[in-house]
Order: sequence, then structure tokens, then C-alpha cells
Amino acid sequence: MSHATIVVNQRAGAGASQVEALTHRLNERLRERGIATTVIRFGDDPHGKPGWKEAIQTALAHGSGRIYVLGGDGTVLAVAETLVDQAAPLAIVPLGTANLLARDLGIPLEPSAAVDALTELADEAVRSICIGRVNGHLFLNASMIGLSTRLARTREAVRGRGLFRAVVRFASKALWLLRRYPYRRMHLHAGGKPIKVKTRALVITNNPINTKMRPYPSRARLDTSLLGIYGIHKGPLHQLPRLALRLLWGRWADDPRLFHYQAAALRIETGNQRKLTVMNDGERLRLRTPLHYDTLPGSLRVLAPNRGSQADAEPLTSPTLSKATASDPGITPT
Repeated sequence: MSHATIVVNQRAGAGASQVEALTHRLNERLRERGIATTVIRFGDDPHGKPGWKEAIQTALAHGSGRIYVLGGDGTVLAVAETLVDQAAPLAIVPLGTANLLARDLGIPLEPSAAVDALTELADEAVRSICIGRVNGHLFLNASMIGLSTRLARTREAVRGRGLFRAVVRFASKALWLLRRYPYRRMHLHAGGKPIKVKTRALVITNNPINTKMRPYPSRARLDTSLLGIYGIHKGPLHQLPRLALRLLWGRWADDPRLFHYQAAALRIETGNQRKLTVMNDGERLRLRTPLHYDTLPGSLRVLAPNRGSQADAEPLTSPTLSKATASDPGITPT
């Protein structure tokens, strides 16, 4: 490899000054190895000049060997969309809040450590992972429907207001939503009999998650070509603290308020054609039902350290949705 491309989101959570310092550090590390670099500013689209997506395509056409991205999950998704089925791997320097894909790839979450680790890796560290898709829109981590999208939007709205004010505002809004947000009837289809659920929140993950959340959901594998499907049944509000504790302790899979399945593809119907708010890796979309979910197996190449032993990873074994009926454990008819 003689050339690499660096895509920088200067509005990432780390702050512009730190982003510039990290970009300089990454440039220096690569040049020490005889690798020329091109820096692309994420989101830049000045009048009369190519935008950042076109700049990445040009870099790929000229043989760029790796695409480094400095940003959070939303930035990583946007850049990954330009790299589907490309030979050049994506290398993530995490600068967001959750950094879910970086966590699952075993990339250091401290940005400077990530720069040093990624620039040391040889081409043998490249691996292929799946990408999730809903109605043609991609996601790398999770696609959320319902209450979880409103909570995520509230979290973004209170960011930067100071810890105390942010916590109070978020808790107040969350309590209001828990009392007021409506349940929605949905039909889940995956090659078998439709399953009816009544839920406030549905989360579809690109590859199933592990049982333990420390503190975020994690995935032991990113190449299963399966979707994880998770939701909460209608029930009394006072049961939610119990569910929260089970989530923390990794015992949520057997909770009667939860349903969970795995499937290669999923169709979600709402009884009538309508637009739903869907949040893919933090990016808000309005999509018309039915929603069609599937995966693109092995379609994204990524650079990642060897994670070694996976002793802490406890993959969740869920029923296969295509074989499910309304009487299956973990899901009840409405």
C-alpha cells in the first residue's frame, strides 16, 4: 500500500482541536511507513467543487489502499456506504459517544491509541463483515423503531447542556414518553406464519447481540448474515426497573416482557401503509411500510486488531423467526 485516505468529521464529539491533532498524528504515522495520504473533510461540499463522497470515489479509483475515518457511528456509516463491495478496507478512529462498531471490532476507544494500533496493522488484519439494510437504507449496528428513536433524539438534543441539566432533561422526557408513547401493532414475517406483536419499541441489529451489555450491547461476530430482532411487550410500567436490572446483568433473554429472534430477512407490516420513523445508527429516516430488512453478507472490508479470546462474549441463542409461530416461547399474540 502506497496511499491512504483520511476522512475527518471536524464536528465529531472529540472537538475540532482534538480532531486536528489526531489527523496530524495519523498523517505522521502513515508517512513514517512511506504511505502518502489525502485528507477529506466529511460533509464538505463547497460550491463548484466535488463533495466528500466524490472525493472518496476518486481516491478509490486512484488506488487508495485504506480509508481511515475519524468520527462517530453516524460518520462511519456514511463513509461505509461508499465502500460497499470495495477492496479498500475501512479503518475507524472512534470519536463518537457509543462507537459501537469500533467496540465490536476490538479497536481501542481512546483515539490516539486507535491511531497507533491501526497504523501498525498489516493487510492480514482485514476482515469482511455484513451490512444491514432496510428498504435500501444501510446500517452497521442497529435500526430502531418506536420509543427508542424518540429517546435517542432526546439524548442528542440535550448533548452539550452540561451533565446535570442533560440528565434531568433526559430523565424528564423519558418518563413522559414511558407514560404517553403509544403501543403499536406489528406483524413480523420471515418466511413463516406472521407473528403479531404489540410493542412500543423494536430494535433490529446487524448480527445478533450478546447477553451482557457493558455498558452498550455488543456482538461476538459480525459475519453471521443474520439479523437480531428485539422488542418489549405491552405491560405495566412498574415492571421496567426489573427489566433494566436484567439488562445490566445479562439475564434479560428469559424476561417475559421481551421477545427476541434471529432471521436472515424480515418484513414488518403495520396493517396499513404508513410512514414510520426509523433510526439507523443514529441517522433518522422516514420510511413507508412494509419495512423489508436483510443483510449484505461480507460486503464491507474493515481493519481490526486480533481480539483474541472471546471469553466475555456470550452470544444470545434466539428462536429462528422463519420457524416461529405465535405460541413460541418469548413472544405472545396480541
